[in-house]
Amino acid sequence: MKRQFILTIMLVSFMIFHCMGAQSMETTIENPSGVEKKPTGFFPSKLGKIAYWIEGKGKPIILLHSAGHDHQDFDSVLPELSAKYKVISIDWPGHGMSPNPEPSSSASAVEYAQIIPDLVKDLAPEGAVLIGNSIGGFASLNLALQRPELVKGLILVDSGGMNEPNWVARNFSALKGKVWFTGLVWNFFPNQYIKIKNRHTQSILSRIKERENIEGAKEVNAAIWKSFLDERHDLRAKVDRIKAPTLIVWGEFDPVIEAKIATQLHEKIQGSQIALLKTGHVPFAEDPKAFLQVTLPFLQTIY
Repeated sequence: MKRQFILTIMLVSFMIFHCMGAQSMETTIENPSGVEKKPTGFFPSKLGKIAYWIEGKGKPIILLHSAGHDHQDFDSVLPELSAKYKVISIDWPGHGMSPNPEPSSSASAVEYAQIIPDLVKDLAPEGAVLIGNSIGGFASLNLALQRPELVKGLILVDSGGMNEPNWVARNFSALKGKVWFTGLVWNFFPNQYIKIKNRHTQSILSRIKERENIEGAKEVNAAIWKSFLDERHDLRAKVDRIKAPTLIVWGEFDPVIEAKIATQLHEKIQGSQIALLKTGHVPFAEDPKAFLQVTLPFLQTIY
């Protein structure tokens, strides 16, 4: 994380709090989010029901979204992926159409990752390629370490689990782990880490805004950020054991998980490929064409 970015978030939050009271900063979104398709089904987990969607036929790909987002983040690349593959996407507990874990404060990136082995075994028993963004990347790395036989390949997109727990990261995660602060920056924060505004990212920002007043949403998001302080979230010393074919795709201008982490990950995972795109934290939505240009050829080497 860039110290300047974190300090800016804190300063702006302070100004919002004093100038606007407890109101959150408004996003400037004109286009409402589209109508969401009903889930293909719900996978039962220890954290509650996990909504999932299946599109297309063929070899399986599993899409894992970032915290505070939902499976529709990948709508920008879904048509191309599902034209050739069986694409399975999910909503993490307390996101999209998956109910909150009980209690909402029990949400955790580490615990979310623990439900993925059973989910993959059930929905793609022969294994799958995982495309994971942020905490989705962390869960993908974790699966490759715990159950390598279920991982045909990894596409890690601005992945979690690799940040150095320095004082900036620790203090910001602790602050973001407070419900009041998460509420304060609910709309402002994603507007900073999404660098390219288009219809796909506007839809993401709109859905985030819509979720602001859903019961338990802020508690879930704050709990996830607090879980980044869990030592089990730090995979830096373990990822060199990963043998699965790996493509690392990163937004060069991501202020939350910096591009230098992509290089470090590339150096640790033997035989991995790396692509830096001119985007922020959500490359597949910010520049779908560039994302597919590096992703589709990689998938063809696996399937």
